[in-house]
Amino acid sequence: MKRNLHTSKIAVLVLLSILISTASAFATKRKVLFIGNSYTGTNNLPLMVSQVATSQGDTLIFDAYAPGGFTLQNHFTNPTTKAKIAAGGWDVVIIQAQSQEPAFPDFVTDRLPYALKLDSLINKVDSCTETMFYMTWGRKNGDASNCPFVPEICTYSGMQNLLSASYLTMAKSAKGSVAPVGEVWRKFRADHPTIELYNPDESHPIVSGTYLAAVVFYQSIFRKTITGTAIYRPSTLPDTTASFIRSTAQTLIQDSASKWYQHGRMARAGFGFQVQNNMVSFENTSYAATRYRWNFGDGSPESTEASPQHSYSNPGNYMVQLKIMNGCRQDSIRKMVLVLPTSVSTEVDGSEIRIFPNPFIDQIEIANVNEIEKVYLTDLSGKIQNTRFTDGILHTETTQKGMYMVTVRWKDGRISNRKVLKM
Repeated sequence: MKRNLHTSKIAVLVLLSILISTASAFATKRKVLFIGNSYTGTNNLPLMVSQVATSQGDTLIFDAYAPGGFTLQNHFTNPTTKAKIAAGGWDVVIIQAQSQEPAFPDFVTDRLPYALKLDSLINKVDSCTETMFYMTWGRKNGDASNCPFVPEICTYSGMQNLLSASYLTMAKSAKGSVAPVGEVWRKFRADHPTIELYNPDESHPIVSGTYLAAVVFYQSIFRKTITGTAIYRPSTLPDTTASFIRSTAQTLIQDSASKWYQHGRMARAGFGFQVQNNMVSFENTSYAATRYRWNFGDGSPESTEASPQHSYSNPGNYMVQLKIMNGCRQDSIRKMVLVLPTSVSTEVDGSEIRIFPNPFIDQIEIANVNEIEKVYLTDLSGKIQNTRFTDGILHTETTQKGMYMVTVRWKDGRISNRKVLKM
């Protein structure tokens, strides 16, 4: 191929990653006990979580005990609550306090102890059962009945701040996790103020609110994101509202996953990496793990470091796997690393890759298709997007709007890059 341009060639290793999480690749079964009150019972939250799980190919076996108005102390002294905990075999036991009590000034001295006593009952039966705390939401316009005594809860925001802080304290003290329903609720209210979540009593959820809680619980119990098109939603809930709820939950949970789950017992594997020349520095983002095992995919010895460095000496495809363990659980994650010894052309006149249109909507046409071996579309962090390249057309219908990098691998071994904008 003739080229009428000046190029500056820099020897580099181009690493492209495809995230493959083994945790989300296989069906999972969880056995869960819900302990709460009307915020758990309204619209049958446990059943809705089970329906979401089923639509994702997972199974939730559950039991629940949720008498209206029950406090943490009520549950600790209640024979039925104790019997259900003692039945054992639970992967997770979910504890929900009465909707106001975590916001009261006496929470630490008079109420937190009962959360810890319930956790002790759970651990006495099985030390590997995870105690998960159901972070609830503030009253729509604050707690009017207690406002004269506790000024901080006179507003929704003030009440939510206290609830969130108390539930995080419970999780840290009990070495448990948090299902951050209240924080997702807060973000959803801010992002979609015209969509109602509350019952007219300004406290209990309507179906949309319960669905929000169910989506958060699915992701928290199974440590998975919700994917696919056949996702359960209640028949009375508009599809657009359900989609907004799932998107809000996924964003908030993923952005702060370690905040919610770092003290729990269900280990979750995760890592990122940075490249300098042929040295790859792995950053371990796992939580609830005490031991690590890295397989770099090149036949080299495994590493047990938390965040190792590794040097690749030969080009090729390498499946890097991280296995994590604690005394109760294990998890693993894999990322495919493609190592290409090559040169990257820095284009001056823009003719190295002939792309049009740019910006584009769903498809990009790339010229000189007979000279192309492979085309990748990556985001600016280097993650390969799900695309098809056929007959000179790069199909990007499933990718979001934004800036991307088109990388062309030519048959003569060169690699060229061009930034493109999807509108």
